[in-house]
Amino acid sequence: MTGGPLLGRVRELAELAARLSSARAGAGSTVLVEGAAGIGKTALAHALVAEARDAGLRTAWGACLEGEGAPPYRPWIQVLRALDGPGTVLDDPESGAGASRFRLFDRVVAALDATASDHGLLVVLDDLHQADVSSIRLLQHVAAAVPDTALLLLGTLRSWEPPHHPELARALGSVRRERDTLSVRLGGLSPNEVAALAERTLSEPPRPDLVRLVQERSEGNPLFALELLRLVDAGGEAVGALPGGVREVIGHRLDRLPEPTRLLLRQASVLGRECDPAVLGEVAGLDRERLPDVLAPAVEAGLFTGGADERDERPARFTHVLVRDVLAAELSTTSRRRLHARAAEALDAVDGPERIDALAHHLRESLPLGDAARALDVTRRAAERARRRFAYEQAAYQYERALALPAAAPHRAGLLLELARCRFRSGAVEAAWNDCCAAANLARADGDGEGLADAAVVLRGVTNSPLTSRVHALCREALTLLGNADPVRRARLLAQLAVTADPFAVGEAPDWGTRALRAAEATGDPDARFLALQARRTELTEGRHVLERLSLGERAVRLGREAGIDEYVAWGHAWRLDAFWELGRRVQIDAELAELSSLVDHMREPLWVWRLTMMRAVTEAHAGRFDRARELADEALAVGRRGGHESPDFFHLVFTSHVALQTGRDLETVTDAVGRYVATGPFLSRSWHAVMLLGAGRRQEAADLWRSLVPHLGEFPRWAPEWIVATTGHARMAAEFGDDEVGADLYGQLLPYADRQICANAHTPCGGPVALTLGVVAARADGPRAGEHLRAALASAEAMGSPPYAAQCRLETGRLLMDGEPRLAREFLAAALDTARHLGMAPLATEAAGLLARARERETDRLTPRENEVAALIAEGLSNRQIARRLRLSERTAENHVAHILTKLGFSSRSRIASWHTGRPE
Repeated sequence: MTGGPLLGRVRELAELAARLSSARAGAGSTVLVEGAAGIGKTALAHALVAEARDAGLRTAWGACLEGEGAPPYRPWIQVLRALDGPGTVLDDPESGAGASRFRLFDRVVAALDATASDHGLLVVLDDLHQADVSSIRLLQHVAAAVPDTALLLLGTLRSWEPPHHPELARALGSVRRERDTLSVRLGGLSPNEVAALAERTLSEPPRPDLVRLVQERSEGNPLFALELLRLVDAGGEAVGALPGGVREVIGHRLDRLPEPTRLLLRQASVLGRECDPAVLGEVAGLDRERLPDVLAPAVEAGLFTGGADERDERPARFTHVLVRDVLAAELSTTSRRRLHARAAEALDAVDGPERIDALAHHLRESLPLGDAARALDVTRRAAERARRRFAYEQAAYQYERALALPAAAPHRAGLLLELARCRFRSGAVEAAWNDCCAAANLARADGDGEGLADAAVVLRGVTNSPLTSRVHALCREALTLLGNADPVRRARLLAQLAVTADPFAVGEAPDWGTRALRAAEATGDPDARFLALQARRTELTEGRHVLERLSLGERAVRLGREAGIDEYVAWGHAWRLDAFWELGRRVQIDAELAELSSLVDHMREPLWVWRLTMMRAVTEAHAGRFDRARELADEALAVGRRGGHESPDFFHLVFTSHVALQTGRDLETVTDAVGRYVATGPFLSRSWHAVMLLGAGRRQEAADLWRSLVPHLGEFPRWAPEWIVATTGHARMAAEFGDDEVGADLYGQLLPYADRQICANAHTPCGGPVALTLGVVAARADGPRAGEHLRAALASAEAMGSPPYAAQCRLETGRLLMDGEPRLAREFLAAALDTARHLGMAPLATEAAGLLARARERETDRLTPRENEVAALIAEGLSNRQIARRLRLSERTAENHVAHILTKLGFSSRSRIASWHTGRPE
């Protein structure tokens, strides 16, 4: 007997039951149950399913198939069909310009959430170590949403074994990092639990020596222990002769089957762990009536399930993959190929596009006996079907298999490019580039300019990457080889040249974008036109071109709407947002952000969600809501990593460094992180570190670094997007360290942009008005001009709704007025201090408090000793007559002293003098 409740796993089952209760209450989670083959992962999942059903929750089970031939998303399709029947969102994904993988994933989440919202839902995904990578990407997407649903997501996977696909390990690692995800590792059964298993399995009470030996041999592995016990029970195997490995045990048990049954199981092994009984019958040459009779002994022995009854519609299935593995190992190479060929013939007779992956697998495995050309054709069709379903990793896998086929040689370049496109869409950028290089090598050998051009434009938007310069070089080469033969490809190449140009290397602003736009407009091709708009916009980053960039953004929006391509529209809005931030147009910023938000909510592409979330973080930080800004930046980081963005960590560092300077929080930690980053970047990027060092109070380190940068400041290209940010930073450093000549030069460069904001783009922090920096620099030599700049900066900061920068403008104005008008300086500084304290801007608050104390001292210094005495007596509440008596003066003289104090301090009443004196530092 082997039935009954789950043995052992009391602690694990209790923990899972608690998670189930939490999910039912609306706090879902993800649990990954891991362990060796046969350790009881699936049995634990079945036990939890029983508990869930008893508690009134709905349940759904999806299984990943060991071996090849499964369609993408198979376990998820099983789950959704169990919940909603056939025709799920994965069976029939959206198509068209607006469709995307992440919109598809969102629809899956919505379907699961809708089901879970009634009474709770348990979803089990079994054998995730055999899943296709696209299914794991979907798992990660669902796991990210689970904490806000009434869903418990349980996955089982075999650990301590290398995954069948290298990307699978990385994808599973991403799942483990999702919030509210728990990993449960199963170990072996205890000796008492093995004894209980023996009592349940054997037909007579177990002997202690047998239990002890089974425990030692199996190390508590339930499957191994059970197979050993079954072996003993079936044939009275001598205790000392028990096999030492689970595969050997399974082999012994298979030896006891009738030869026709064992032959049939060997034939079934080529179909995978699970198969259609009808297909198995065709492969084995057995009709549907004969098949159950031959399978019956295996079913009775607990080695196989399903297929033993012709009325049974369930798939035929090995009870454990190790049974299938043992049988598959018994086949010779020739026999295995023949069986694969017969399986392909059987599948050919079965309708259904979902069979194409299995058909492609069997055709490939039948070679060289099978049809090589057909194997290639069907594999390519399987890849294309996976691509249409946004299963880019599975499509890439099929293209890889296609490339390995003998018939692939004439099609190799095209297959490599398709592989590269799928890999790029899946986020495997470096692997995609390697495929592009391989395709480019073939194109060079054939003198194929079109092929070389296609290889050069597969990777889109790859900037600030080690690959950028290599893509750029390939574009140059392709442009020469292509000549003027293909206007569309030429336009795309010119656009790619502009986008990948290194502003620190080209020497002067090139005109590739202009040429690309001219060529693309002539072709009318939407893709070429958009790439050319993008390229031209890249060339026009210099501040004097901001209005033209606005126009390009509007053109991209129109093009996207005409072509029905949301991404073009999104880019258009993003470019306009960049320009409006630079111009300081707050009303327009809010309008564009609202439009982009609506569009991104519809698109649900993770990189656009990342960009939009960063834009919102920037807006919050500009308004002084730093805690919310940091939350959004952290959220964006998680989205960017999950979506395969090439540098979300860099942008997060840029943002956190900005907030750290404003608030003082984590300033040392962030400063060191910036130092590590710039150490491997362009030399001039170290000015970022110098700014951070100064903000962290490490003045000497900042000064030393600044001195090393000064000789090279002129090398920073004005057409680089970061020019305005870097140059204002350099100007501030020059003022701080007294480099007046350098400061004057930088002042002249910045003056044409006095009415702008310090902003590289809308998803990186705004540094406030340029006029603020101009005022700081001018204050060293030209007080009146500095005052004009600071007044303009304050008006700009207030118009942009930025209390942090308004406070900074007031602080610098107070500093400027310190010597000439200390009373007015004190008012500005007091306002700056109030704002800084309210917003949590500790560095600004500290500086404002220090300056305010100095301003009060300066005011005191303006009064004579006698006037200070009079002010003190006014603060005591004495009248002029009482002051005169106390100081032995005439009443008229006392009145004159009071009048002088009012004039010097700019006050209009005695009460103001009293308040001023009371608030003076001791």
